[in-house]
Amino acid sequence: MYSFDEDGKALYFDGGKLEPRSVDEGLVGFCADCGGELSSLGCYSTAGGWLVASRCQECGSIVLAEYDSSWSWKRDLEVAVAAAPTPRRPRISEIPREELEAVFTPAELRDMERCERGEAYVRQNLYRARSKYDKFERLFGVRIDL
Repeated sequence: MYSFDEDGKALYFDGGKLEPRSVDEGLVGFCADCGGELSSLGCYSTAGGWLVASRCQECGSIVLAEYDSSWSWKRDLEVAVAAAPTPRRPRISEIPREELEAVFTPAELRDMERCERGEAYVRQNLYRARSKYDKFERLFGVRIDL
């Protein structure tokens, strides 16, 4: 089964990944489910021909059509929408200490680490630290979430 990444337009299958040869949008056919127009999302070259991912303008379903090398339609393949990867947020202990010390006080850092470990901490220090998360992200590009 194939899965389609709507953001990156990549097509995944059996551990492999296909990048689109073209992402031009255009009418490529009609939806078998509702009869709505299919608008192309990406065109992929394969050893046996071509794959075209498209979205129905009526029902929103994603269709993956397989064509041979002379662009004769062969069949529609099952495709799922790939889940968007959620960025992993680093633990406080994984962030360089120098970066943390540039924004947070020693007491805030101590209680952020305690909170992360599930130990008792001073709530007020954590509140003050949380108010600085946006500044830290702006400076270092790392989002903290405790």
